[in-house]
Amino acid sequence: MTTSFGSGHFQPSAPKPYDFVPLPEQQPPLQPPAGHHRYRAEALSGVLEALITALSPVHVASGLLEQQPSNKQYPLVKAHFRTGGTPAIPGTSLKGCIRSIVEAITPSAVTITRSHERASQYLPPRSIDKHGLDLSGRIFGALGYLGSVNFADAALQGQVEIIPSPQLFRPRYTYFDENRRARGRKFYMHGNLAKGNLPLEACAAGSTFRLRMTFNNLTKEELGVILIALGLGQPSFCPKLGGGKPACLGTIEISQPVLQCDNPKARYSGDDAAAATPTIDELIAAGSKLVLQPQLTKLADILRCPRKDRDCPKGSY
Repeated sequence: MTTSFGSGHFQPSAPKPYDFVPLPEQQPPLQPPAGHHRYRAEALSGVLEALITALSPVHVASGLLEQQPSNKQYPLVKAHFRTGGTPAIPGTSLKGCIRSIVEAITPSAVTITRSHERASQYLPPRSIDKHGLDLSGRIFGALGYLGSVNFADAALQGQVEIIPSPQLFRPRYTYFDENRRARGRKFYMHGNLAKGNLPLEACAAGSTFRLRMTFNNLTKEELGVILIALGLGQPSFCPKLGGGKPACLGTIEISQPVLQCDNPKARYSGDDAAAATPTIDELIAAGSKLVLQPQLTKLADILRCPRKDRDCPKGSY
C-alpha cells in the first residue's frame, strides 16, 4: 500500500503493527455463574500477587495535561494516571488487558468492540438468569453481574519520564475481510519504540509494579486460564496495555507469581486450618483444558517478545 502526499510523491505505508486472533468456529458455551451469595466448597478464593516489569515505557492517560515549567522543550505533557499522587497502572487497565486475552484464547463472547456488526453466535447472552454466561463473563463480569476477580491499582516502583510519541489517530475499521467475515480480535505487536513530537508522561522501561488480584469462587480451570493470560504458561508472551500501543509503548512482563488461597469455612468457624493452595503449574495445566490452542498459538506469535526485528511505525500505516 502507498500513501499520497501533496507533492505528488508516493511513499510506502509502514507495515501494520497489529494482527488478528481468529474467532472460534463454535458458539461460546454458557453456564450459570458462581454468584456471590455463598462460597462454593470446591471453588478457590484468595489472592494472586506478581511482579510487573515494564519492558517499554508505559503510559495510561489520566485525561489531564500537566505543566512542566522547567522543561523548555515540553512545557505541557499528557499526564499519566495517579493514585494517591503516585503514578500507577489502574486496576481497570490490568483487568481489561487480561480479559481481552482470556476472551481471545477461549470460547468467549465478544463484549467490547467498535464494530457495528457482530455475528449472532458471538453476542453476550441477553438474560443471565435464563442462559448463563460465557467463560469470560463468569470470571470478569457482565452487564448485571459482578465478576469474580478484582485487580488493585499497581503503584509505580521507579521513575517517570517524558516520551516524545508519534501522533496517533483513531484506528480504521478493519474488522472484516473481503467476504465480510470477522477477521478476529486485534492485538498490537511489540517492537522498537517509535519517536514523535507528542510528549507523554510515562513510566520508564525497567520500572516495576506489584500486581494484586483478589478472587472468589473460581474453579481451578478458570484461575489457570487467568495465569495463562498473564503470560505464565507455554507458549509464553508479554501482554500490552495503556496508550500508544501502535508505537510500541505498554509492553509488560509478568513474573514471580505468588498464590495464597483462603479457607472461608475455617475463617467463619474460627478454625485455624489453612486452605490447600494448588501450585501454579497445576493450575496452568487445568486451565489448558479451556484454552483453544490455535488461538493461543496465534496470540503468542503476535505478542512474542522481545521483537528487535521490527520498528514500530512513526506515522500512518
